Amino acid sequence: MSRADEATRRSGTPFATHPLRRYAFAWSALAGRTGRHLDLGCGPGDFLGALHEHGTVTCAGADPHPGYLAGLAARHPGLPLHRLRVGAPLPFADGSFDSVSLLDVLEHVPDEAASLAEAHRVLVPGGLLVLTVPRRHVFSFLDPDNAKFDFPRLHRRIYSWRFGAEVWRRRFADLSDDLRGDMSVGRDRHTNYRTADLLRLLRAAGFAPTTVTGANLFWRCLQIPALLTGGPVRRLLERGIHLDGRLFRSANLFVLARRCP
Repeated sequence: MSRADEATRRSGTPFATHPLRRYAFAWSALAGRTGRHLDLGCGPGDFLGALHEHGTVTCAGADPHPGYLAGLAARHPGLPLHRLRVGAPLPFADGSFDSVSLLDVLEHVPDEAASLAEAHRVLVPGGLLVLTVPRRHVFSFLDPDNAKFDFPRLHRRIYSWRFGAEVWRRRFADLSDDLRGDMSVGRDRHTNYRTADLLRLLRAAGFAPTTVTGANLFWRCLQIPALLTGGPVRRLLERGIHLDGRLFRSANLFVLARRCP
């Protein structure tokens, strides 16, 4: 039995002990639903793969990163996956899905309003949007996704030391997929959102927020060393991130919203 299967058996969710609380939040909103679900910006598929295997919705994933999609397809060959073009309309008809998730994706796209408008378009009226983003808070200045913009030479040295120079080149120098890392080319900031600003964006796109919550406070202080280490040290730091997510609600913003007719 896999770790995900064992976690599901014990707690009803494969993300009971996962350090990223957004996955547990999204699971609680989606795992018992029916209909068609799109994980938009699915990345390497940690959440989508589990939802496809253990949830009750019919899943599809979409992402502009070819490497992420290839790895996900190899692990889940029956899962429909779609490669997106950054900034282009989604390749789906109006009202194709009953639910859509955007899990820490909106802060990476070139045009937030356009991305939310496309999510609105492909949802059925009354369909569910599950959205998570980093929230503006006291430790936002530690956001490691902004290091490549603020300290490019230092970022290159540290990333190359940790993952190798060729991985750095593919991720941050080769822009043929219109991505710099996971950030859309043309965007120069990994946004940390104020709650009021995010809700304003959602309402302007035709969504009615129904649930607003969050997680974490000190996770940036733990996340950065976790990215640079491995083995027991990393596992210990990830346990700290998980506990921080259960105790606090300041560093990440989680929203459920319904598509208005």
